[in-house]
Amino acid sequence: MIHLRSASLAPGEHGAEFPFAVPAIRTLPTIAFESPVTFLVGKNGSGKSTLLEALALAPAAPAPGPGSRSSIQHSRLRPAS
Repeated sequence: MIHLRSASLAPGEHGAEFPFAVPAIRTLPTIAFESPVTFLVGKNGSGKSTLLEALALAPAAPAPGPGSRSSIQHSRLRPAS
């Protein structure tokens, strides 16, 4: 089983289209996953599902979501070093 330790947005210009139009994604710092369980908490539309889909797509894992169709075609998230 793979354990994700951290993730960050790949450097470069990302544009203003989805998912980078979501403020939580556009301003994403490096996220460190330091405990065995992580809860994503926030208001509706704050980017929780978008972040989860991007984390699933970054290593080419199956993306979660309704009907197993991802709304993100490709991810610019990368594992942080």
